[in-house]
Order: sequence, then structure tokens, then C-alpha cells
Amino acid sequence: MQCGEGQSGSQCSEQDELPVLKGRGPVASSDQPDELELEHLYDSAQRSLHWQRLDQAKEAAQKILELTPDSTSAHELWGDILLASGDKEAAAEQFERALELEPANADAERKYGLVVLQLQEAIQQREALESGDLSRFRGAANKDPGLAASRSMFFPGLGQLYNGEYQKGVILAVVGLILLVPAVDKIFGWLLPSQPASVGATVLGWVGLISYLLVWAYGIYDAYRSGQRIAAQQDQIGAHMPSKEGGN
Repeated sequence: MQCGEGQSGSQCSEQDELPVLKGRGPVASSDQPDELELEHLYDSAQRSLHWQRLDQAKEAAQKILELTPDSTSAHELWGDILLASGDKEAAAEQFERALELEPANADAERKYGLVVLQLQEAIQQREALESGDLSRFRGAANKDPGLAASRSMFFPGLGQLYNGEYQKGVILAVVGLILLVPAVDKIFGWLLPSQPASVGATVLGWVGLISYLLVWAYGIYDAYRSGQRIAAQQDQIGAHMPSKEGGN
């Protein structure tokens, strides 16, 4: 903005437009960080969120909110971090606030709708658990991550079936069966050597054995992590299976 005649430098400076970050709201006064500093805070928060360093992400996002409280992107980012932390209700409030500031924000609208659906699903799950109707959980209620992992130690896919993840369990079991044939052939070749195997058979045996061990290890890891996730979801629902005697 050009200074008019008769205006001092300070008067002209006060009339200059405030710098604006695209999609991130205006910088309200000269004592706030410039666009480059805000950009750095956004990058830091998003990078920390990507790597699940939630404490660092929260710290950066809170600074952004303090500096630009009316920024739709600041509230959307804070909602993303709260959602990653498991606080869906608080995340929904932030997405809703972002929509109030910018009704045309399609990303915030999509995230808000998804979180609301998840909250409604959690309510329905809690009601089903409290009433004893466990059919919707596909056998995954009150599962122990340790038991899931131990079942997968016997054969790939058993832990997933125990957790109620039937499609994944069947896939792992089929893959395990396919790889088991060359793996067993290789093992018996060690235990009962008869005649030297061909190069092709030796390579196939090694590939089958190593691949089977990788699938076996993945099945154990995935079963345990899925069991933890299911347990965390049940804790978030805040309800437990009623006892067979009908007690609370």
C-alpha cells in the first residue's frame, strides 16, 4: 500500500494490510510471527504427527492456535492430532470449529463426518456390549493380545481368526500352507539326507523356508498388535461384557 501525501511513515505503516497465510488466517499484529515462522510451525506439527510424535505435534499446534485462533487450518490440524491421540470427541469439536470458520472446507467436513460416524458406532457398540448382544463384533470381544500371538505361533492366521479378522486370517493361512510344502521338504532334506538335490530344488526349498518364517513372524506380530488395538477400542467404548450370571 502506497503512502499518501501528508502521511508520516508510522501512519502509513499502520494502514498497511496484515500479512495473510493462504488458508491459515491472518497474522493479527506485528508482534506475531511472520509467514515463514508460521510455515515452520505447521511443517513441524505435521511432520511430528506423521511420525506419531504426538507430544511434539501438540506443542507446535498449540502455538499455532495461540497465534492464529481464527485459522481454520489451525483447528483442523489440532483436530487431526487429537484424533491420532484417540480423543475423538475433542477432535470432532475442532473439525466443527474449522467448518464454522470456513464452511467450504471440504477436508474438515469430511473429517468431521467420519469422526461423528465413529462416535455413533462407539455408542452402538457400548449398547450392544451392555445388552449382551455380541454378534456385531464377529467374535472379537474381550480378546487377549497374548493369546492371539500364541495361536499364530502354531500356524499363520490362527491369531487373526481368534481376533475376528477372518479375511486376513484365511489369507495368511493359505499363504502359509503354500509356503509350508517347500519349507518342510527342505527340513526333511536336512534330517533325512538321501541324495543331493538339484540346484532348482535347493533354491526353492530355501525360498519357501525363509518366506514361511517371514509370514509366520508377521502373523505373530500382527495378531498381537491387532489384539492390542481391539482392547484399546473396547476400553474407549467404556463397557465390558456382562457376566454369565447377569451381574455388572
